[in-house]
Amino acid sequence: MNPAFHQKRLLSKAALTFLALTTFVLAILPIVNYLRESTKDYDKWFWAGQAVLEDGDLYAPRGDGTFRFMYPPSAAVFFAFPSYFGKLELIVVLALLYSAAWLASMRLSLSLATGGGARDHPLICLIAGVCCFPYAVENALLGQPNLLLLALMLAAYAGLQAQRPWAAGALIALASAIKAFPILAVGYFIYRRHWTAAASTIVFLLLFLVALPSPFRGFARNLEDLGTWTRGMLHYDAEAISQREQRGFSWSNHSLVAVAHRLLRPVNAHRKRDETLFVNIANLNFKTVTAVILAIALGLCLFYIYCMPGAGERTKASDAREYAMLLLLILMFTPLAFTYFFVWLLYPTVVALTLVLAQPAKSKARMRHWVWFWACMTLLSFTVPLPVFRPLQASGSTLLAAVLLFLGIGRHLRNGKGEPRLADDC
Repeated sequence: MNPAFHQKRLLSKAALTFLALTTFVLAILPIVNYLRESTKDYDKWFWAGQAVLEDGDLYAPRGDGTFRFMYPPSAAVFFAFPSYFGKLELIVVLALLYSAAWLASMRLSLSLATGGGARDHPLICLIAGVCCFPYAVENALLGQPNLLLLALMLAAYAGLQAQRPWAAGALIALASAIKAFPILAVGYFIYRRHWTAAASTIVFLLLFLVALPSPFRGFARNLEDLGTWTRGMLHYDAEAISQREQRGFSWSNHSLVAVAHRLLRPVNAHRKRDETLFVNIANLNFKTVTAVILAIALGLCLFYIYCMPGAGERTKASDAREYAMLLLLILMFTPLAFTYFFVWLLYPTVVALTLVLAQPAKSKARMRHWVWFWACMTLLSFTVPLPVFRPLQASGSTLLAAVLLFLGIGRHLRNGKGEPRLADDC
């Protein structure tokens, strides 16, 4: 038997075993935590579901003036269905959904970036999976839906490639109805003149936000809920980002907005009010920092547009890189981007690995690409929840990793020709 074939066969088995084990772990962890009486945000989802079922006030302010539930009314309606049967039933449903989303996200990532799956590209599956699995675990433990949102986003991209723009738009709308920030993808649809996908997103978003909750909340009350939620989440000033006074500017928020404020203003980067952590290198006022953020965001958008090929030069490979860069832009631009948000790096990581392994084996080009890739992964490793890493996190190590991935993939998108040919060792 050919040694290279035998090695790839072993890697394929390892990749499939890894996916099976990790999917099982994600499904069982929340249930084990429930039995240990540690339910994290699942408590919040159960409360929101019960509030819908009992006609309660979703956005009644707490003692500090913030909302207990910080998601659209449609998300509460989604949680109401399993909540009707009980808290454990809700946790079981969400745990199974999130574990399936992990499997789907890996499969879609490999399919979009390489045209194959874990069996075809086991090394990519293993490296990307190991690097991003901690983020998936955090999503499962906390109960956060960001892994599900990733699967919906990737399914929408697959829909675009399959010439199903209405389905693509509906999936983006569904993701946005759970958590608002995926709606930024509409900007890409408009720029690329995916008019049907853009229209589909708007139509289905109105259905999810207005039509779906109305039978439960009443039409007028649902509109009032939407207005209250929108005003609260768009809140942005020198003291708070989207209802998060201390945590919004803390080291745990890795968004462009938060990092810029921590570096350019003397804001406390600690999550607790009674402890301090300052990493600023300047002392600018709030308006000036906001102007800097807008300038950087505009620069990143212009770089993205600069890297995009013309309509007649697009290939599946170039589209795969465009999608990866779009996910990174959305991550950087959302005002709140806590650590668990970065499970979205799974797909850009897969794309980055395809670029590495497309270089000739043992060549200087591959070595340079490996240095780039592992530099990004090293920066991400500083998100390990250890106090010694907090100054690095506060200084923007996670955001910098996303920027490096964005720039590296963009460089290939700008200069790349044709489809990538992966070496036999992937």
